[in-house]
Amino acid sequence: MRKQYEEYDSELKKNGFIKRHYECLPFIGEKYKKSRLLLIGESHYVPEKEIHCVNRNDFYDVSFDDLSDGDYKTWINTRNVFEYRVYDRGDFKNFFSGPATEIARVINKTDDLTKDQRIDAMHQYAFMNYFKRPSYDEGKTIKGLTEKDYKYAYDISCYIIDVLKPSLIIFLSKKAYDAFYSSDNEHDFGSKYNIKCVSHPSSCWWNRMRTSDNRCARQDFHDYVETLLG
Repeated sequence: MRKQYEEYDSELKKNGFIKRHYECLPFIGEKYKKSRLLLIGESHYVPEKEIHCVNRNDFYDVSFDDLSDGDYKTWINTRNVFEYRVYDRGDFKNFFSGPATEIARVINKTDDLTKDQRIDAMHQYAFMNYFKRPSYDEGKTIKGLTEKDYKYAYDISCYIIDVLKPSLIIFLSKKAYDAFYSSDNEHDFGSKYNIKCVSHPSSCWWNRMRTSDNRCARQDFHDYVETLLG
C-alpha cells in the first residue's frame, strides 16, 4: 500500500460497499494532506463490448472481483487510472488525461508542461467519481440513472468525503453536483464543507467566456485553488 493511502484506507474499507467495490477508492496524491483539495468527477465508463459485465441488477451487491474479467476493469478502477500515469509514468492519453493536463496547467501556471509537472499536479489533490457505477456510453455522460444509482452515489461519496476531510471540494461535473445537492436537501451534509463546481476541463466552457460575467471555468478553478496551492 502506498504511504499516503495508509492513513485513510482502513477507515474507508469499513464501509461495506467500498470494501466490495474497491475500484471506487479515491486516488490520493502524495501532497493531498497539505492541500486538502478533493476533485469529484462524474463517472467512469466501459467499452460497448463489455457493458454486459457491469449492466446487471446486482451490481451494487456483488464485489468488483465477482464481475467478469475484462479490460474494462482497468478503465473503472480509479487508482489504477491515476497510478498508471503518476507511478508507472504512462502516456497521458485517454482516461482523464486531457482534464488532468488542463488542471495541471492551472496548478503550474503554464501551458507548456513537462511530464513531471503533470505528475506533480496530480499529487496535489485527491480524486473520485461521484456515480459509483460506470456509464454505458463510452466517453459520454452517464445516462439512465436509477434511484439506486443516486442513493449509492450520495451515500458513498459522503462517506468518502467525511474520511478525507477536504478543505475544498470541486465538482468537475454539473450533473454530479446537481445530483449531490438534490439528494442533500434533507441532510444538509454539504453545509459542512466548502463545495464548488466548474465545467468539466474537457468541455468548451473550460475556456469559453460566459456572457454573464466574462469569465470561464478555468479562471474559476484557478481562483478556487489559489488559496490552497498558492
